[in-house]
Amino acid sequence: IAAVFPYLPYNNNFSKGQGFYSAHYEAYPKGRKAITELGNLLKEQGYNIAIDPPVPAKQIAYISGLGKFGKNSLIHHHKFGSFLALHVLLTNADIPSDNIEAGEITDCGTCRLCIDACPMQAITENGVVLISRCLRFHMLSSEIIPLEIREKIDNRVVGCDDCQNVCPRNRPLIRDSDNAGTGQNIFDIKMLLTDASVGLKRHMDLIGKQIGKNYARAQRVLSMAVIIAGNSCDLSYLPLLADTLHHPHPPIRAHSAWAIGKLGGKSAKFMLKEAQSKEKNPYVRKDISFALENLQNMP
Repeated sequence: IAAVFPYLPYNNNFSKGQGFYSAHYEAYPKGRKAITELGNLLKEQGYNIAIDPPVPAKQIAYISGLGKFGKNSLIHHHKFGSFLALHVLLTNADIPSDNIEAGEITDCGTCRLCIDACPMQAITENGVVLISRCLRFHMLSSEIIPLEIREKIDNRVVGCDDCQNVCPRNRPLIRDSDNAGTGQNIFDIKMLLTDASVGLKRHMDLIGKQIGKNYARAQRVLSMAVIIAGNSCDLSYLPLLADTLHHPHPPIRAHSAWAIGKLGGKSAKFMLKEAQSKEKNPYVRKDISFALENLQNMP
């Protein structure tokens, strides 16, 4: 059984100092809860079920007639556009299948707005997404994030809707988009950086309740907060980055060095030189050297 859970996107008007997250991550668990309730009904009748097993959900949605592929590789529904959470339920229940002709796999024609809008040019001319270039692939990573990705992340913590925001099929939904309400405060960058030394449990509890526990990983969230601080042009983050520059987790130290080098300021060089004298990790040292070089090139 294939199902889509439609949602409205956020309007991206996150207040200053708040990290952006896509509305998808709040919608997905709601859709999963709905299809789980259906699965439980079947289970009560003695049937076996599996919720969201490792199967190609987009391909199943297409074959089921729920939508076609866009050039950004996402499924778009004729009414709800591509702002969908896809879910699949497998069961041995004897349910008659719908007689559906899915038709052409895509109806995008010559439109290439999503290709042009991608900040990392990760979408090829024939609609293949180069995952290693996609911003989302690197967000909330436990590894050191490549420099060119950090530069394009801006204030995003998880999710990049650029290719969906320009799609003509999504215009009605974009027009009706809403803000994230109180949820937009779950990634308060200054608070995350401030509390890094004493623990981020209260933040992770809030994030887990809002968008799911899978995304409430303290080191990964802190790593994204550091990158967003580096992209902010706000020198008030420097004292906080001076602390995360000595964090036990190497990617956080590497990202902190980059962020300090990008922000600049009178104390930046001293912070980096001090860290360089103590740093043993070769990858972090590389980021410190890059940051120092960046400072020299600043006007």
